Amino acid sequence: MKLKIFDGQDGDCLLVESKDKKKLILCDGGRTASMRGHVSGELAKLRKAKRKLDVVYVSHVDNDHITGVLALLEDELQWRIHEHRKKNGINTAPPKVPRPPEIATLWHNAFRDQIKDVDPDDIESLLAAAVPTLNGTGVKDLEMAATELGDLATAVTEALKVSHLLSADLLNIPVNKLPGQAGEPKLLMLRPGQAAFNLGTLKLTIVGPGTKELGDLNKGWNNWLRENEETVKNIRAQMKKKIEEFSTETLSGPLFSLGGWNGIPPFKSVTTPNIASLMLMIEEDGKRVLMTGDAQQDFVVKGLEQTGFLQANQGVHLDVLKVQHHGSEHNMDAAFCRRVSADHYVFCGNGSSGNPEPEVIDLVFNSRLGPPARRTLAPEAQNTSFTFWFSTTSKVQKADSDEQEAFAELEKHVKKLQKTSKGKLKVRYNKGVFTTLTP
Repeated sequence: MKLKIFDGQDGDCLLVESKDKKKLILCDGGRTASMRGHVSGELAKLRKAKRKLDVVYVSHVDNDHITGVLALLEDELQWRIHEHRKKNGINTAPPKVPRPPEIATLWHNAFRDQIKDVDPDDIESLLAAAVPTLNGTGVKDLEMAATELGDLATAVTEALKVSHLLSADLLNIPVNKLPGQAGEPKLLMLRPGQAAFNLGTLKLTIVGPGTKELGDLNKGWNNWLRENEETVKNIRAQMKKKIEEFSTETLSGPLFSLGGWNGIPPFKSVTTPNIASLMLMIEEDGKRVLMTGDAQQDFVVKGLEQTGFLQANQGVHLDVLKVQHHGSEHNMDAAFCRRVSADHYVFCGNGSSGNPEPEVIDLVFNSRLGPPARRTLAPEAQNTSFTFWFSTTSKVQKADSDEQEAFAELEKHVKKLQKTSKGKLKVRYNKGVFTTLTP
């Protein structure tokens, strides 16, 4: 098994290839700019080699995971339109974008399927209406809230576009079609008694989300929209009041933020959509790679326990852990690091929002080389070397940006840890289009 780690800006974008080179899984697509900037060109080589993407896997609805996939689908649509015109004798120049490889199926818990009782248009209009009001304040906290809301509003739109492009009247790409599956495709989740399935020589197990996580997501959208019905009609007036309260320091309630948008409280600072990330264990020849999306650590552990990879009061050692949520401090703690270890830790993030967080790097480091009480429980990880893989470097971030500053500080921090590790910690940065990890 081979894993190509692309620079997806602040998002995830990884390509899993089976040992025999017959099966390929694209795990999330990163941002539109990174997909069109360098990832799509690399993927286009697959079409020229007459290879296809057997699965495109989207972990959840967030811009940094889905917009690159949307760009890939839009590029394919351009090429199909060109082919149709050419077939009908209309001479047009071919698209300027590289043609993506064929996509056999897309695994994605589609937005509409997750919120059957809610009109997505209502959600989108509510979110979008708040953004310009907040952005015009000049108040940093409010502008940060606007960014969060804007990202969510866009993610909702992009998710709907993905579903539309996949439909039979456009690209006709099957959704959630599992190998050997009979009947209509379903939401992908961890169901009681659910067996693993094979994709060529790759064995895949759905680790999460569970029915509760997806149920909470559905309930959250319904609650949030219902509770904010008046906000839909009077959003600008209500936000103006919030701004006035903020300026006079009388604001009693929380700002409009992703922490409470879903109508139910976040779980330990992690929002419900992230908790509902689709998680996969990919195995081949005894090697195990865990794809976590942006899941919260407690739910990763819960899924590993329910699927039998992790036993009570014990640890599990993997070959590769794709660190959840770009190394956010809200998605990893010392307890998780004690129970889940790996030879290779993959961090996808470019310093945006401070991710990967140095605190998370320390948690992982201490679980391997720290005090005995912090060490991993898995015997295979005792006194062994391990590698940190980063999807980018500070040098390619925008000059003098917050991202560049944060990532440069991370690089310095990791370098210090490496020096104290006595050769146990190895570090790899993606300095090109991609870097390749072979467990």
